[in-house]
Amino acid sequence: MRKDEVKDTGIAGIKQRIKDGKYVVSIDMGRQMITDPKTGKRKERQKKTTRVVNTLKEAKALIGKNNAEKRRKKITGATGKVYIEQVIKDYKEKYYDSDKEWSESYKLQKNSQHKHFIDFFGDMDLKKVDTAAIEDYFLYCQNDLELSANTIQKHKSHLVDLWRFMKKNFSKYGISENVVLEADYGKIQRYEATALTLEQANTLLNQVLLEKDRSVLLMVSFPLLAGMRRSELCGLKWGKIDFDKKQILVDTARVQLNTGFLEKLPKGEKTRVSCICEVLERFIKLEQEQQNDWKQGKKLEVDDYVYLTKTNIVNDYLPHPGKVSRRFKELQKRINKRLEKDNKEPLPLVRLHDLRHTFISLLLNSGKVNPFQVYGCAGHSIEDNTSTSVYWHDQGDRQEIIDFWNQNLKVDFSVLDN
Repeated sequence: MRKDEVKDTGIAGIKQRIKDGKYVVSIDMGRQMITDPKTGKRKERQKKTTRVVNTLKEAKALIGKNNAEKRRKKITGATGKVYIEQVIKDYKEKYYDSDKEWSESYKLQKNSQHKHFIDFFGDMDLKKVDTAAIEDYFLYCQNDLELSANTIQKHKSHLVDLWRFMKKNFSKYGISENVVLEADYGKIQRYEATALTLEQANTLLNQVLLEKDRSVLLMVSFPLLAGMRRSELCGLKWGKIDFDKKQILVDTARVQLNTGFLEKLPKGEKTRVSCICEVLERFIKLEQEQQNDWKQGKKLEVDDYVYLTKTNIVNDYLPHPGKVSRRFKELQKRINKRLEKDNKEPLPLVRLHDLRHTFISLLLNSGKVNPFQVYGCAGHSIEDNTSTSVYWHDQGDRQEIIDFWNQNLKVDFSVLDN
């Protein structure tokens, strides 16, 4: 509006329009975050608006109401909108550099969650976020990010912490209710552990022998025959495999963090020893041969990772842990197509982690293996009573497990000759 279209009333923020005598009120709405369309960076800007009313009394009332709101915000400190980026920044300043003993891996896990929080809540005023919006975030995690129910639960726990942090600092954020506590993520699909039968396990092992890329032999056999997790498979190095003692030292987990990864101790912050049966040893040595071919004469070193595809070796980069599960899904589809073509029963579609469940289930239910060997191999704690929790110590004996697999696995290696 041009200056010649209004006249001053002597009251700050109120002008009178000349053409109709109505009053134009300027109202300061505070600062807000916006995304610069050119740079993609987020920045703050002042937001103002105008209202047109018929009488001076109405105009003064609007100014008075706005000034009262400003005074209230000034007293409480909760001025303007509350954005997730600022809350995260304050949270990290409070806790990351404090005496709270958080490991670097735990901080990196939280940083990974922060990225997802900002992507979803970035433009929202947290003072207006309700429980329904939190539940929408959980669905976003499931459908868009394809996160597991366990991972989403960790996201919820951290969101609870962030809202609790804001409640403690009400004067700064103006948040009086933790809307995350009642948020339900029950609609999210929960995976039930599925264990294969011994017959199905043998079928799977025979089918992977038909694959040209022998890295799938390790992707399947380490969880199925040694009880290893995906992260432990990705973190295993050649120097940790002892063929003479038939042992694998499981002491490193390489876990997924956004587009990167982190190396740390296995789950439970403890190392353990797993074992090598005849089939697993043959699978490992087959992969060794293929990797030596791919390396074109370059010797395998003890610090080299065991699980590598041809693409990883040729282009010199490590497989992303998240893509291992994707490769396993693709493998299952190829296997079932072959089985259906041969008029055979397809295998149930399972998760890669379900192969570890199969390892534990088959051994425990066999009645032929000492449970303590299984617990030690899987890295599970025993706390049933004082005798087991205090006096039992894993001595590394895995012979009964090795004997069980050697007696019950029926893998036809003659297909390699064809």
